[in-house]
Amino acid sequence: MKKKSHNLITFIGVKQAREGYTFIHQGHSPHCERCKYYQVCIKNLEVGRVYEVVGLRKKVFPCELHEAGVQVVEVIESDISTSLLINHAIEGAVITYQPQECNTQTCKNHEICVSPGLHKGDRCTIVKIIENILCPNDLSLVKVVLHRLLVS
Repeated sequence: MKKKSHNLITFIGVKQAREGYTFIHQGHSPHCERCKYYQVCIKNLEVGRVYEVVGLRKKVFPCELHEAGVQVVEVIESDISTSLLINHAIEGAVITYQPQECNTQTCKNHEICVSPGLHKGDRCTIVKIIENILCPNDLSLVKVVLHRLLVS
């Protein structure tokens, strides 16, 4: 079940412009600040969030950073897989996200437990419970999909 999100208009490199493409917005380059497209390209996105391209527009513009230029796209903030303590995981529940504190970087689930795109304190809906996670630190964890709720 895909939750609807507010579509945003932005630009991405022509070579990345395809539906389903996901990216983490890393911020902007100093070149961007003097670009006349800065407000549309950069200002609509939040640094550190994961976005998914859901629509393409035909317009392409030149860009100092992308050799083939940038294309106008519609994006939504992507749902994110992460881990939660099993006793906090109830599908449909609204939670305040608390990342797992884990320094076991060799664990195969480390990237899920420290999911990029989510920040401590984010209000999220648990969209789906996927599976139990075997934790080397003996935590009872489950892999879930979260949808961040936008603050109005």
